[in-house]
Amino acid sequence: MLTQPEYRASRCTRFRYRYSGCSRCADACPHEAIELSDEGVKISAEACQNCSLCAAACPTEALLADKLPRIEVLKRAVKRPEVTFACAPSELQGDEIVPCLGALDAAMLAYLASRGIAVTLAGAQHCADCIHGASGETRLSLNLEAVEVLRGNVGHEKWAEISVPDEGDSRSGTSDHDPSRRHLFRRFVGRGADQLTRPVSASEAQPVPLKAIRFAAPFSTAGRELLQILFNTPQELPTPLSAHAGLLAAQVAIRPGCTACEACARACPTGAMQVRESATAWQLGFEFTRCVGCGVCVEVCQPHVLYFRDTMEALAKSPEAAALHALGKQRCTRCERFFISPAPAEICPTCEGDDADFASLFG
Repeated sequence: MLTQPEYRASRCTRFRYRYSGCSRCADACPHEAIELSDEGVKISAEACQNCSLCAAACPTEALLADKLPRIEVLKRAVKRPEVTFACAPSELQGDEIVPCLGALDAAMLAYLASRGIAVTLAGAQHCADCIHGASGETRLSLNLEAVEVLRGNVGHEKWAEISVPDEGDSRSGTSDHDPSRRHLFRRFVGRGADQLTRPVSASEAQPVPLKAIRFAAPFSTAGRELLQILFNTPQELPTPLSAHAGLLAAQVAIRPGCTACEACARACPTGAMQVRESATAWQLGFEFTRCVGCGVCVEVCQPHVLYFRDTMEALAKSPEAAALHALGKQRCTRCERFFISPAPAEICPTCEGDDADFASLFG
């Protein structure tokens, strides 16, 4: 019986921030089975072929594919010295049969290789004739490239090989790779560079309406936890790790101009963006180990001062979040409450609002 991926709305960036332009799942779907809206994602049961490519492309794991239970597959795979994954459409034999090789994400493949388990991906030569079309081949190529990025930075001689047998056909899962796929990761960065030549000032920035952000508890993802196992390597990295579309992780940085609106922390699904307060201070922090690179913080930032760095450094787990921006609290001269403001001010926003309301009523 053909089923479809389970959709978990509270994990979806389009649901959590209704103006989000994320379309990773729809872009990855080769069957046009996904409809996007401000409410999130709707999957057509008639069109879906359950290839699991949408689930593999989603950084927040809002889509859960029952045909590829990653944790169960990993538990079986780590017991073997080598493992062969075969895609179901090819009808080849393998230790694990998966709906599409492109659904095997980079974190999963790198985790197995890092443990010395040789991985064979059987069936890539059938991509040209597969019902999942070029989408599966594109995703597989992207993930294999991401594994090589990891191997070059955090790997060592104990990593096993990941092979894609040709089986006599000229086409393989790594053929005709387009290096520009790497820059899919820079969707939000590129938009900021192309359309926003300068950060918007505090006076120009418009606050995000509260109704635009739906509140939900933060969560972690299995893929990000697998990556963190690889990142917590004892040796020093020779060079910073390059950002890559296949690595569902990022390092967020900030330019001057933050308005302390806290929209990024409210929209962040994993709790990577954090607000910390004391009686006298306010701080916006970023915890790399929780970031999945979904980009919703960059989207929701109205001054457009948040962005993804091109490289990732300090990958190991830190005892506390890195400070992106900090402000001292000020005391309102009228109501004597403490408040934060990007610039010195005498009265708090509440009192300012009261003044505006009074003026609108009585002139």
